[in-house]
Amino acid sequence: MSINLEIHLDHLDISRLTEDKIHGRLEKMEDGHHDITGAFLSVKQMSGKPTVNVYEATFVLYHKPENITASEKSEDIPEAIAGAVASVERQLRKARSAIRDRRKRARKAVEVFPEPSAE
Repeated sequence: MSINLEIHLDHLDISRLTEDKIHGRLEKMEDGHHDITGAFLSVKQMSGKPTVNVYEATFVLYHKPENITASEKSEDIPEAIAGAVASVERQLRKARSAIRDRRKRARKAVEVFPEPSAE
C-alpha cells in the first residue's frame, strides 16, 4: 500500500531523486504497519536579508492516534527535507514503542487480575 504524499513547494523545486528518497523512507515507515494514512511536505524559503538562503522543511505524518510533525531549517533544500523526515522517523519509533508498552502493561494487568468465574 502506498502512502499518499502531498508536497507543497513555495515557488521552489526539488529533484526527482529527492522525491523518490522521501517515498522510499515513507514505505519503510509503513512496512508492516497500518497506522499511517498520509504525509505532507512543505518547503519554503525564509524571508529577510540574513535568511535569504535558508529553507525550512516541515513534514507532517498523518499517524493514528496522533499526527507527527517536524521542521528543519538549512541552507540546502535536500538537507532540510532529510532532517525533517529523520525527525519524524524518530518520533514515529517513539510513538510505536509507547503504544507497545501500553499494550504490554494492559496484558499484564489482565493476567494479574483474571475475571472471576461464575460458580
